[in-house]
Amino acid sequence: MTAKTINRVIAGAMGLAAVGAVVVGCSSDKSTAAGAKVSTGGNTAVKVDGSDLAGLDLNSVTCVKQAGKITVASGAVGGQQGLGVVMTDEATPKVQSLGLVYDGSALSVSDNMGVKVGSADVKVDGSTYTISGEASGADMKNPMAGMITKPFTITVSCS
Repeated sequence: MTAKTINRVIAGAMGLAAVGAVVVGCSSDKSTAAGAKVSTGGNTAVKVDGSDLAGLDLNSVTCVKQAGKITVASGAVGGQQGLGVVMTDEATPKVQSLGLVYDGSALSVSDNMGVKVGSADVKVDGSTYTISGEASGADMKNPMAGMITKPFTITVSCS
């Protein structure tokens, strides 16, 4: 990957984390504005590289169904860890974009303009969504080392 592609991946993941903070901030009253269905808390779990995503307040994770999309997001804790996922709202959802901050590195899954980064699959059991795969991004502790890839699993209730 080129430096330009790495920068786009980082910017995309950070943008998703920022969107997550906005969604959480706007939905804290748990109302259903403009037909959106909002769920918070529940049986949420976020694991990266086999461990819980440290620093992430699971109670801040919000799931919003609106306009044919499902958005899962969290507020960043201390400006560090965060999560943002956008997927289709259909019988077999597909992840359109995913961004998370892990150990100071912005990791993402996307397939835009022919550039595919990472991978993700979604399994649905009632109102529980399990998103798993591999997210990639730049190692912010050593950006010149190139891309890193980490396995992840996100479980969230979304009614």
